[in-house]
Order: sequence, then C-alpha cells, then structure tokens
Amino acid sequence: MNMTEKIADGSSLTAEDVENYLRKNQGFFLARPELLAELSIPHRSGEAVSLVEKQVKVLREQNEQARKRLHELMEIAKLNEDLAHRMHHLVLTLIDAADPEEIFKTLYENLKRNFRAEAVAIRLFAQPSGPEFLTMAEFAGNEAEAAGLFETLIEKRLPTIGAPDSAQQAFLFGPDGAEITSVVLVPLRGSNWGGVMAIGSSDPDRFQKGMGVELLANMGEVLSFILKPWIAY
Repeated sequence: MNMTEKIADGSSLTAEDVENYLRKNQGFFLARPELLAELSIPHRSGEAVSLVEKQVKVLREQNEQARKRLHELMEIAKLNEDLAHRMHHLVLTLIDAADPEEIFKTLYENLKRNFRAEAVAIRLFAQPSGPEFLTMAEFAGNEAEAAGLFETLIEKRLPTIGAPDSAQQAFLFGPDGAEITSVVLVPLRGSNWGGVMAIGSSDPDRFQKGMGVELLANMGEVLSFILKPWIAY
C-alpha cells in the first residue's frame, strides 16, 4: 500500500512513509513555501527551530565546505605548476651534465627534494648482449636477473606504485631498504638496456596506487634519452 492509498484508507502514516515520499518528491516543499515556513523541528536546547532556518544552515555549511575544497584544489594546482617548472629546470640541468655521475647526483638530490622522498635509486640492466656499464655504480646486472623482481615494470613499461617486497627493498635501497614502505617504480629503456628509477618513502601512505605520476613517468623517458650517448655501443 502506497502513501496515497494509506491516506485514502485512513491508515496511519509512519515516519518511513513520509521519508520515502519526500525522497521521491523532492520538489514538494519548493511548491509549498508557506508550509515549509510553518514547520519546525526539535533542537538540542529543547526548543523548536524553523525548518527553513535549518536548511539555510545546512546550505551555508555545504557552501563553506565547497569553498574550502575549491581553495584546496587551487593550492594543489599551484603546487603542480611549481613542480612542473622545477622538473623543466631539472631536465635542462641534466641535458647540460658533463657525465653520468653528474646526471645521477643531480637527479637524486632533485627528486628527494621535490617529491619529499627519503630514498632515490637507479638500477640499470643490460641485455645479454648489451653494454656492461662497467664504470657506473648504478649498473646492477642483466634483465634476466631483474625480471623476477620487476616483472610487471619490465613487461608493461609503465610506472608502478605501492609497497615493495623485501627483495625489491634490498635490491634498490641496500641494508636500509627495510625502512622504505612505499615506492614509485619508473621504467627506463634504451636500445639494448633497461632499468628502473625508484623513489621511496618510509611513510606507507606516501605513494599509493591511483596517484598521478605523470611527471615521474615523463622523467623516466627523459632520463632514458639523456643516458643513451653514455651507454650505447
């Protein structure tokens, strides 16, 4: 029995009946402003408060929340714009670097500062017939050895975010790797070599799945390009 049938039948309406009716007829009070003005609801003080007053208060609170959210979004936009400028300056600095040692040192310091990361690591993998990277501290073996640790990264060539396993922690960050509980892993790729750029934090919530890492993905592409002259045959 619906609300109309109950009224016609003389049955008592429950609070649920009224609630369901108003949910289905959300323009009810808009069409009856005089009724809305007459209604009141209990207040914690024991007195009654106008329903219109209550609605105005709710709308005011919603508007304040929206204003705060808009302010937060504007602040995020400013931060992203500033970060984009810093990353652009970093790219120019890396292009002018004298050697790989300067490239890596500049990159480590900059990423730690701009992404509030506690650890940054770059590990390069040669194909079986690829270069040996004998002069680079970042060289860490061949792709066959790294495939088990970074299988998804190597196959999909897309950044991955989340908690590293213990083997990845040790491989990337050494003895102190156990403190790193969230990472961004960015693939690096040359014609006959591959690698990973890792940015880590001891805060498990710092880097989580779903985060935007477009700038870091772009940085991986830039680094791969900049390294080509130094590690190609």
